[in-house]
Amino acid sequence: MKLFFVTQNKAKVAEAKGILAPFGIDVEQKTVAFVEPDKGTVEETARAKLKQVRKQGLDQFMVDDAGIYFAAYKDFPGILSKRIYERIGYKGIRKLLHGEKREAWFQGAVGICFNGEMKIFSGETRGHIVEQIEQSESPVTDFPYDPIFIPEGESRVLSELSEEEWQTYSYRRKALIGLAEWLKEKTKH
Repeated sequence: MKLFFVTQNKAKVAEAKGILAPFGIDVEQKTVAFVEPDKGTVEETARAKLKQVRKQGLDQFMVDDAGIYFAAYKDFPGILSKRIYERIGYKGIRKLLHGEKREAWFQGAVGICFNGEMKIFSGETRGHIVEQIEQSESPVTDFPYDPIFIPEGESRVLSELSEEEWQTYSYRRKALIGLAEWLKEKTKH
């Protein structure tokens, strides 16, 4: 079964392909213009994206949204994670968290539209932000928080993990497996 992934992020598409292929789901990237919401939860944002893309005529596709949340700040940066990173970088994050709690978590939501039905699946990865955020750390454009986030039960940041190790902590993987199991039930004959 083919399922379009409406995103501009090739790394997300590669991750989804690897996770969904064993379920017989062939993921193909599709670019569709839509307005990125700037408030709400990741689930609300994914639902808004589903509705916008559906209005453009697609009927069998998925979208996603994700954000990192700092325990020191309520609901922040959340769905604005990418924009906040682009504006303040690692230097700004270091200033924000100076003297604050370091606990953080990634929250992700994958939305699917399948034969007119829309459904949202969520995943979460808890951990903390490293104490020393080096100014010289080179930015990671696809997943900029990976070099500074250590998941619970690990001693290394996400960017230091192998692909296999990284997948054990992936919030997106958790959401995609939920989607795959739901889709399997929907298409059972």
